[in-house]
Amino acid sequence: MDHSRHAVMRAQCRHLSAGLRGMSMLEAATVLVTLAAYWATPVSLLLLLGWAALTLTFIAARILWLQSWDLEDDTDHRQLRRYISLFVLISGLLLGLGGLLLNLQSTTPDESLFYAQLTLGCLGIGLGIVALAAYSSHLFTVVSYQALLLTPAFTQLLLTQPDNPALATTLLAIAGFLFLTARYINSTSHRALDLQISNTALIDYLDRARANAEALNEKLAEEICERKEARRRLQEANDRLESMVSERTRALEVANRELTATGERLELALEASNIGLWDWNLTTGSNYHTNFDRLLGYENEYFGNFFGDLKQLVHPDDFPTIRRGMVAHFKGETDRYHAIYRLRHKQGHWCWLEDDGRVVEWDDNGRAIRMIGTRRDITSQREAQEQQRLAATVFENAPEGIFILDRQFRFLAANARFEQITGYREEEMNGKSIADSEHARRHSNLYHTIRVGLRRNGFWEGEITGRRRNGEIFPEWVQISSVLDERQRVIRYVGMISDLTSRKEAEERVRFLSNYDRLTGLPNRTLFRERLHKALTLGRLNRSRVALLMIDLDRFKPINESLGHEIGDRLLKLAADRISHCGPGEESLARVGGDEFALVLDNCGGEPQIGALCQKIINAMKKPFLIDSHELLLGASIGISLFPSTAMDAQPMINQADMAVHQAKRSGGNNYQFYRSGMQVASVEQLALETSLRKAIFKNEFVVHYQPKMDLASNAVSSVEALVRWQHPSMGLLPPSEFIPLAEESGLISAIGELVLERSCRQARQWHKQGLGDIRVSVNLSAHQFRKGNLADVIDRILELTGLPARLLELELTESLIMEDLEQNIALLERLRSRGIGLSLDDFGTGYSSLSYLKRFPVDTLKIDRSFITDLTQNADDAAITRAIIEMAHSLNMSVVAEGVETAQHLEILRAMGCDGIQGFLISRPVEEDKIREMLRDQHNLSPRRML
Repeated sequence: MDHSRHAVMRAQCRHLSAGLRGMSMLEAATVLVTLAAYWATPVSLLLLLGWAALTLTFIAARILWLQSWDLEDDTDHRQLRRYISLFVLISGLLLGLGGLLLNLQSTTPDESLFYAQLTLGCLGIGLGIVALAAYSSHLFTVVSYQALLLTPAFTQLLLTQPDNPALATTLLAIAGFLFLTARYINSTSHRALDLQISNTALIDYLDRARANAEALNEKLAEEICERKEARRRLQEANDRLESMVSERTRALEVANRELTATGERLELALEASNIGLWDWNLTTGSNYHTNFDRLLGYENEYFGNFFGDLKQLVHPDDFPTIRRGMVAHFKGETDRYHAIYRLRHKQGHWCWLEDDGRVVEWDDNGRAIRMIGTRRDITSQREAQEQQRLAATVFENAPEGIFILDRQFRFLAANARFEQITGYREEEMNGKSIADSEHARRHSNLYHTIRVGLRRNGFWEGEITGRRRNGEIFPEWVQISSVLDERQRVIRYVGMISDLTSRKEAEERVRFLSNYDRLTGLPNRTLFRERLHKALTLGRLNRSRVALLMIDLDRFKPINESLGHEIGDRLLKLAADRISHCGPGEESLARVGGDEFALVLDNCGGEPQIGALCQKIINAMKKPFLIDSHELLLGASIGISLFPSTAMDAQPMINQADMAVHQAKRSGGNNYQFYRSGMQVASVEQLALETSLRKAIFKNEFVVHYQPKMDLASNAVSSVEALVRWQHPSMGLLPPSEFIPLAEESGLISAIGELVLERSCRQARQWHKQGLGDIRVSVNLSAHQFRKGNLADVIDRILELTGLPARLLELELTESLIMEDLEQNIALLERLRSRGIGLSLDDFGTGYSSLSYLKRFPVDTLKIDRSFITDLTQNADDAAITRAIIEMAHSLNMSVVAEGVETAQHLEILRAMGCDGIQGFLISRPVEEDKIREMLRDQHNLSPRRML
């Protein structure tokens, strides 16, 4: 017991002397900092220098005294502890009196003295806190030091402000906290010292027990040898020898019992500490393990070969760590072997283990013979560390800004996302309250609501307006939760913020797209109707006129189909810009369809003023549009409806303006039409015509006329073009221009096209049977037939039904038709061409006319549009273009047919250019079946030369 007290006293002295050395440096630095802080204050320099010199001299003398003491076992450690405590208390008294003497003067308020006092107060509190660790092993010393250090300053504060009970309470609380902290640290320090001394005593005891056991074993071996030798030499002394052996055996049993008891105590100690002991004989490879059945589930006998067993059970990634640790220890690079690794439990999962050992025996060559160590399971510690790392990773990499507040709503921590959102760094925010900013004070009611909600419910969330560090205002969604301790008291607040700027912008974008056209930026149909209703409401209130202009672009569809949608979109934007510059403003203009615009005119004038505006728009549309290398021409057809002249509500005005637009288009386009009452009748007639058109298919009212084509090489009609006509029961024979547009709008064009194709093929088959020659029939295809996707099947069915050879059928199509779905349509045409069907490109020169596409088109014939032939004799440009088309077609192995040939001069010029065929009124107009049959019969009976 005395030895234990002596060891504790020695440990206390070492701890106090070490703390005294460190505190001497800090106290000397405190004196120097105080000297510098009070140098420029009203305090007497003589008093200041005297106090500083006295204190520094004492500190220096104390350091020299510490160097003279020896802390070995023969030292009177109790006396030494008294001296150390005395020196500690003197230094605390000197520093405390210094704080009192330097602040006794009653002077006028001085800023330098205030900062000096603040500095001295911070240094005093800092020394008091550091003393908790430096002198923690002796409670009297640490408490007395803090009392002498801080009591003078506290006393002076209480004397200067006697009527301030809050200050007295605060100082008393600080003193209480310091005393409790000192007592807790002292208790912890004493437990640590006791545990250290106990461990040292246990190790010494184990070493002594092991040495005794080894000595007994050696002595027993010697005696056994002596007994065997005596038995051989002195057979006659057998009785005496047996007596000696019996006595020695009894002594050995006693020693073994003591050794067993010692081993049991050691095993119990290891089991209580959850540590396994291992002993490895490197020479034989044998080893001994304890407590591993509980740690890893294996029996001790399982580990027969120390290193081999580890290699089988240790995680492959960790075994090199064990090898390196052992090799380094065997080479003497480390004083101990230490390794942390994963080892497979018997149940299959991985456990984290920590090995700590050292070599205890070496041979004469310096090679390790025996190694002893411990092994403990640290899986729970590793999992706790992993959870901490995971929590830290989630905190730092969360997509939302996370912050932590104390009970007073002061910032304690914030993650990186919080800094990205707000612009404030964590070190700038720590210690500051959320109510300190000017933005928070400006919205104090909101922050009060948040605090009330947290106190009542422990949670608050909602959208608020925040301010970034650069002053930018932004919307944010805030969630704050209370963190409670085991007694359900609030200790922290954890919050998350999300920047709603992108979300708000997206919502604004959605609102824009729901009311505005994405391409042109103009109001769409929905917003147009709202503004029209608003204009009509204002018109009723103000008794003013409102005009609605529906603007439809002419010739836009062919451009869009031939040049592509990208150029079409750019053309629409340019057209919208021109219209908006002509009208009263963009707020009155809307895009209500593909190439349709609507313009609302509030408080407009009469029809002359409106007509002038419409003509201005039409003239603007007539000017060429330059896009890339294309010069594009558009037109505009405008329909006008007036409030209150022709309509009183929005929908009737829209219907009337649409009817007026159709009337403008039927009038040739590029004009404007005011709605008149007769247009309603025309629309009704149009609807009736559509109804009759549907019935005409079933009543077989469509007839086919044929216009011949002449081959210039033989001067004979080699093919005819089939052209449909409608034999209306009351309106007579109608040309295609009267019903084909209506058929395309109503979707009846496909049925009409199939009807014309079947009748033409059947007629061509009859001509072939009648011996009139191999006359090829040409049939025009519509875009609707291509879009249906079954064109090849329809043609195969009709050829099989009529019996017409495929080589006697030619299909005429336009560039825009092929360009609608280029790759798919080219594949379809290749299939048709492979059957022997002829393909002709109609109206060439009026569409896209791109050579890059033309060389891909699988066509046999180019038909030059009549617009180039009409002025062929007078216009040199038309002649040059015609010649270039013929030469280009021949270079691509295509034949050329010229349309619109009406004079002999046209014929001679085309013949000279090398044109392959002609079609036009010079040969014949489109005629009925009977007349074309007579023409073919005459040709068959006469010489081809007599056809001209």
